[in-house]
Amino acid sequence: MKKLICMTLALSILLGLCACAGSGDAGKEQKPALEAGFGRENITPSFPVGMGGYSDAETRKSGTVLDPIYTTCVAFKEGEKTILIYTVDVCGLSDAVMEIMRAQISNITRVPNEHIFIGATHTHSAPAYGSDKAWDKLFLDAASNAGLSAIADLAPIKMETATATLENMNFVRHYLMNDGTYYGSNFGSTASGFKAHALPYADRQLILLKLDRETKKDILMVNWQAHPAAAARQVDYTGVSADFVGHTRNKLENETGMFVAYYTGAAGNTNPRSLIESENTNNNTNYQEYGKTLATKVMDAIPSLTPVEVSGIQTARIAFAAEVDHSWDDKLAEANEVYFLWKSEGKVKGDALGATYGFTSSYQARAIRTRASLPATQNREMRAFRVGPIGFTTGTYEMYSDHAEYVKEKSPFDITFVITGCSGYIGNEASYKYRSYETDTGMYVSGTGEKMAEKYVELLNAVK
Repeated sequence: MKKLICMTLALSILLGLCACAGSGDAGKEQKPALEAGFGRENITPSFPVGMGGYSDAETRKSGTVLDPIYTTCVAFKEGEKTILIYTVDVCGLSDAVMEIMRAQISNITRVPNEHIFIGATHTHSAPAYGSDKAWDKLFLDAASNAGLSAIADLAPIKMETATATLENMNFVRHYLMNDGTYYGSNFGSTASGFKAHALPYADRQLILLKLDRETKKDILMVNWQAHPAAAARQVDYTGVSADFVGHTRNKLENETGMFVAYYTGAAGNTNPRSLIESENTNNNTNYQEYGKTLATKVMDAIPSLTPVEVSGIQTARIAFAAEVDHSWDDKLAEANEVYFLWKSEGKVKGDALGATYGFTSSYQARAIRTRASLPATQNREMRAFRVGPIGFTTGTYEMYSDHAEYVKEKSPFDITFVITGCSGYIGNEASYKYRSYETDTGMYVSGTGEKMAEKYVELLNAVK
């Protein structure tokens, strides 16, 4: 009997110990693994489509395919939360077009609208959405399929990051000369010996985020600010091309064995020239060579990749009420005259007539027409998110370099991707002071860009 009591007591103690151990484990919240996946779909037109990039999609149709264009998507998943981050080989995507995209993508992938983020590579050598219904459908279906592919490709990840400062790789188009005059004709290099200084300096920061996947091919996300070289010019402005971005991706994927997603940074005040060619040769960058050179710079930075914490997805968005510039509304009649001459007889004649009214170009006449039809304020979509310790912002306009640098400097994250959608300029105060091309053709009053940069910082703090 005594032996039975001892055995019973020992069993009770053992069960108690097990119960304590079990309750301790249950008290620790097990975080779900962070996963990432990659998807890419071809959106190259096989038939003539109105081309974007120069506001003449009605008359300029695609022709020779210099290289294919794509929609690329990186998916992140943590528990029940999934986000999709797109980069699309087109010139720009307006708020309205992005909303169309997100609606279809959300319907097909079941990822909530607020978890879908979109940027454009800003190639001036791709079709314009809305110019052809058949291509529009191809475009939207490709985006949905890229999202589905990225979700199907999900696998647990570890993350590594690296940054580098690239010299002589980006240029600004606005300069203030020593005599106080303003020069805005794609003049010079930020690193050249010209006796002038740039009004806004270029953002020289290259950012890499590597997603290491044990069971699948690794993914490399690249963020860099540079304006395309307009590859379409090689064949009378009709060539289809991803511009240098395609050559950067190809070289990186071939030489590293990783999937590569390139996200364009702030490029609203940059031009397409580089030191690869003579600084006296205006706008003739060899886009293939630039892309390969950029890929080499990326590979030079890869050895410095450093592991970071892998946890946490958080998102935020707002509709910013931007004040529309109605200061030229009294020139609407003249703008209409210039616009219709431009569309009927070409840009040269349109620009000449515009000059007589004080317009900088036919594009300003178009902008005056557009602004006159808008209300006092217009909502602009702004989004931010984080993946682990990395911050991201996305938007639908051509952000200026100094605004991007402000966002990065004030961001609560050590590394912040600034991803742009490249649809319409929002200049800085200096460009308004000296009346640049961007301010004449933009939609909003001076100070808008600075206010939006501050809002992005608020969004980043909200997701921190």
